Amino acid sequence: MTKPRGMVMAAGAAFAAALIGLAPAARADEPDPFQLLFGDSGINTWTPSADAYLDTNDPTLAANFEASVDGFQQGGSFLFPNDPFTFVTDELDPSAFSGGFPDNAIGDFAVGLDYSVDAVGLYPTIDPFLDVLFGVGV
Repeated sequence: MTKPRGMVMAAGAAFAAALIGLAPAARADEPDPFQLLFGDSGINTWTPSADAYLDTNDPTLAANFEASVDGFQQGGSFLFPNDPFTFVTDELDPSAFSGGFPDNAIGDFAVGLDYSVDAVGLYPTIDPFLDVLFGVGV
């Protein structure tokens, strides 16, 4: 009777190894995309859960979203005044941001607008217009 137990243990070990192979690769402690855009404190305590949900349910979408957010930040993230909606919001309501991240719904909306315009590729077209309209970089 020891032979079947050994086979069951071997099969269980093989199954566990297969599951480990299917698990997503461990990443550095870099925040995920929602956290990168909105932070994870104040009204945005939801971002770690949203990132985890996205990673679990659609890893491809999560990876694409993360690459998009990384591209947005490398092009001049919301931490800099070249994102016109964020810049104007910060000028009109300085309490909208804390430590470079949105601190209320208005700040979230501004960062979301800046990211969305960038993500769909419209910034090269409308950025000069927004810069003149909002007086950014003029």
